[in-house]
Amino acid sequence: MDGMSLPTSMVSRNGRHDRHNWMEERRGSLMVVATVIATMTFQIAINPPGGVWQTKSDEEQGCAPGKTCQAGTSVLAFGNNNQRIKYEIFIVLCTISFSASLTTIILLICGISLRNKLIMWFLTMLMFISIICTAGAYAICIWMILHPLDQVVRRITLFYAIFWGGFTVLMCVAIFCRLTFWLLKKFFRFLCCC
Repeated sequence: MDGMSLPTSMVSRNGRHDRHNWMEERRGSLMVVATVIATMTFQIAINPPGGVWQTKSDEEQGCAPGKTCQAGTSVLAFGNNNQRIKYEIFIVLCTISFSASLTTIILLICGISLRNKLIMWFLTMLMFISIICTAGAYAICIWMILHPLDQVVRRITLFYAIFWGGFTVLMCVAIFCRLTFWLLKKFFRFLCCC
């Protein structure tokens, strides 16, 4: 072949795809994606949107009425009471994304077999949850830092939320149907063999 080598995913044995190499590449891809998302959500937690209070602040510096904002705490979480609920949703989404990514990393480090379809389905769902929560956190972040939203940004944010919401529902239905089909196939094979 002209001195060129094929990528490991293209190597075959007796006309078959080399499944072991494909599984190792899949493991590597999952590890990279999980690590990037975990790093990103960790960074968001220590450097929240809107920044942190640099000094101890009170109502005159923008802190919520009757409260004293401590240095190092989130401006959006402890500044305006209207932002607090949005910030809590944002932190919950980031925490879910971070936790799902860390769970994926731990399972991959432990060396679980990716040949089991149920394990692959579980890891795929973990990464899907992580990505969807990251997208949700992004939408909430825009909503917090650009409040009040002008008409153009409001429409863009609405279309973004509708896209990710619809995509999530569509993917959940597809994954559920695929899992149900796989389980039914296994069940009927079991019945036929008895």
